[in-house]
Amino acid sequence: MVKKVAGKIAKKRIVGFDALKCFAIILVVIYHVFPGVFPGGFLAVEIFFAISGFLIVQKLIKTDWKEKEKFGDIKSFWQFFWGRLKRFLPTLLFCMILTLSLAYFADPDILTGARQNSLYAVTFSTNIMSIINGTTYENSLIPNFFNQTWFLALELQVCVVSYLVIAGFFQFLPIEKFKTRRRYKQLTAVCVLIAVLSFVLMAIYGGRFRLFDRAYFGIDSHIGAFFAGGALAAFSFAKKIVPAKKDKRWAWILLLILSIVGVGAMVPFINYASPETFVIALPMTTAASLVMIMSVLKLQNASGVKSKIIKVLEYVGTLSFAIYLLHYSLYIVLPSLLNFWPLEVIPYIVIVASVVLAILLQKVLMPFSVKHKVWFWLLLMLSLILPVMALIKAPDRSSIEESLNVVAENADETAKESVENVKIDYSGMVGVANTLNNDVMKYFDSATAYAKPYPVYIGGGITYSLSGRAYYNTPNYSRVSALNSARVMVLGDSVVVGATNAIYNTVSGAFVDALQSRNMTDAINLLAGYRAANGGKLPYVIVIGLVTNYVNFGVDTIRTIMDTAGPGHQFVFVTGYCGDYSREAQNNVLKWVANNYSNVRVADWVSVVVPNVNSYTYADHTHLTPAGRQAYANLINGVVSGL
Repeated sequence: MVKKVAGKIAKKRIVGFDALKCFAIILVVIYHVFPGVFPGGFLAVEIFFAISGFLIVQKLIKTDWKEKEKFGDIKSFWQFFWGRLKRFLPTLLFCMILTLSLAYFADPDILTGARQNSLYAVTFSTNIMSIINGTTYENSLIPNFFNQTWFLALELQVCVVSYLVIAGFFQFLPIEKFKTRRRYKQLTAVCVLIAVLSFVLMAIYGGRFRLFDRAYFGIDSHIGAFFAGGALAAFSFAKKIVPAKKDKRWAWILLLILSIVGVGAMVPFINYASPETFVIALPMTTAASLVMIMSVLKLQNASGVKSKIIKVLEYVGTLSFAIYLLHYSLYIVLPSLLNFWPLEVIPYIVIVASVVLAILLQKVLMPFSVKHKVWFWLLLMLSLILPVMALIKAPDRSSIEESLNVVAENADETAKESVENVKIDYSGMVGVANTLNNDVMKYFDSATAYAKPYPVYIGGGITYSLSGRAYYNTPNYSRVSALNSARVMVLGDSVVVGATNAIYNTVSGAFVDALQSRNMTDAINLLAGYRAANGGKLPYVIVIGLVTNYVNFGVDTIRTIMDTAGPGHQFVFVTGYCGDYSREAQNNVLKWVANNYSNVRVADWVSVVVPNVNSYTYADHTHLTPAGRQAYANLINGVVSGL
């Protein structure tokens, strides 16, 4: 047990850390508001974690607890915990009140799930619920403007873990005067061990099992950077790190520059959904962050007047926490409110607004809350009116989710049961029963083929068996009669589901069959089933939009689709866009086929959506807003009208 830990709390701010935070927040903001520019911008979060770990562990070591107070008892723990909450809550509440107030006037879909998401935010459990619900930045069908609070939740949780670890360490190994440095070295080793174990778990979850969300949001797998920073803090006590001498500063300046450049060089090439990210990129970013922190410590008392640019960077760094919370929420809400502005201007408005509001909070509202407490609480109560109204107004399901639900219900039991009674003649379908270069294998021996599993080649000799696809690739036989009057048949996934009404209203003679979670191989059974049930006939033009859900396919898959439909058809394949999840390889397959087959066209949705991604898609940058649905229908109509 330790009655007193050496030293008092340091009052001096390490301003160099603020410059590092500025660098990190710039990468994070670009990652969010300019999708695709820096796909690895999320790596900068490790810089925040490493700095937080250094400062928190340093604070715990240097804290001079009050007389008779035990380090590790309930009272001291609550003081520490409440101190962290006081730092987080004002900015969090300001962000939530502002966002919900603006969202009240925006598209109602924006508010979908706002009650649950607000609860997760204020209880600091967003990261845990993201793992449980499987909803993140990249795959959320409807935008959650409090997604970014996962960082606060994880940091608060790891702060609690760090307190328990260090308190437990000092309980078992109290610091005595003649053992001080040895104890700090031992604490360094403990922090290093925890960091290494965390990175191992991250590599297992993200690298081995590809559970990217589990790896990124887990309290066990994403605390490596924090405890790596904590290890450096303990090491600084053991070795008594002091600023470098003047003639040695150039070396630390060079190391600082190289570490910043190293992180900057990774962000254009790293993608979130990649095993390499969790095995290599995140640990490397943490290592670079430690070099940055050490360099700042060595350069802390460097003589000379700082340039204005450095001072600006440091000032922005002091605002980084508020900017982090505000920019993502504004990025979700403002496009709906400013739909009369050019789309390319919105990201810049978001950035400027985030900085201005962060300054307003820090320089105006926080001082006002201290000097005029009565007026502040009165204004706070009044400011809750719109957020409460927004939460009451918030729907449980968005319009697109309702559409998906209706489509799923329409794929009723009658259609699924009828497959056992349908006899299909597969004669004349060239190559359908072959194993197509390990791309996809189909067993077309009877109608029960619909319910059979078929292997899909992933790569590296790995074959994954997709079973139970009958729900997705069984035709709706109750609608077969509509094929006789249709000129254009559209097969699609959830993206097409959203655009179904727009397609019917835009494309003359259209027949649409769309269902969520379909992939390109499902088109084979769908076409075979509809063809057999309709006397061997299908509409003249067949449009297929099945690139969104990732299943690797090759040219042979497309040939099989064409063979299954039979001769005399025109095919239109729609390219897929999934934000940070690349579909370039699959889209290139479609373009190759179009260049080599005269009856194949490509409707390049990617070229249409990328310049308009904020207005045509929801937060997942995949599923379509009302404007995007119409643009999707217009694209298809533009291609098929000339066939």
